Amino acid sequence: MSRFILIFFLVGALLILGSCMTTSTEDRGSLSDAMEKARDDYPDEREVPSEPKDDPWDREDDDRRARDRDEEPDERIYVASDSPMYVGSRGGNALYSYPYFNSLFDAEILFGTGADRGELLFFGGIKAVTARDDSAIKESIDEGVIFLRGGLEGRFYPLPEWSVCSPYLLAQAGGLYMYWSFKNPLEAGSETITSDSVGGMFLATGAGVNLIDTERFRLGAAWIPEIYLFYSETQEGFTNDIFDSYSTVRWCIEMGLIFD
Repeated sequence: MSRFILIFFLVGALLILGSCMTTSTEDRGSLSDAMEKARDDYPDEREVPSEPKDDPWDREDDDRRARDRDEEPDERIYVASDSPMYVGSRGGNALYSYPYFNSLFDAEILFGTGADRGELLFFGGIKAVTARDDSAIKESIDEGVIFLRGGLEGRFYPLPEWSVCSPYLLAQAGGLYMYWSFKNPLEAGSETITSDSVGGMFLATGAGVNLIDTERFRLGAAWIPEIYLFYSETQEGFTNDIFDSYSTVRWCIEMGLIFD
């Protein structure tokens, strides 16, 4: 590629599903109440509220926002055409995962470009977890929770001339989407709710080392502490009073190719 329009990739990566997901037009009450009613041992009817929401936007505000968007200057950011392109994949697991989940695995694809000591990458991937035995949601959801996530990663190479064991520091920011199934379906008026999801964002810093870093091939490993922050409402309209922040410290193996 001769150059990238980074705004396009930011929309697809930074706001992956977490920010573009829709929410329900119904007010379902609290997520903690839904989790309680989804348990196997809940003795009563598994019914949750279903009340229409008030529309927080009026037409005048919508029109003003549309005008503001139309008047914004066309600010496009480009990457130099002579920078090499890196395309890779990485996967691993978490050494630490708290407080809601135990990590099973994570996998990502990433691509980007850089020069000298710096590199800018876009990445997207999946993370699979299960509820911890000591968590409040253990008896409320089916086994297996899925995260989809994507964002930006910046790297700094203090010793770019090293082709073996080249260290680097990294920082990440992006969006996320978390999906789960309730252990038992919930009744909300005429609807049956079997699953739900919530969006959010994550931040991370870390360090890595490229064990092999040639002009065409890269093989390395990284250690990445990260924190996930969740939105206040789920897709089905429950007020999120369960998921606040979730943190992991993960390790991963990375491999990729470099193109001119």
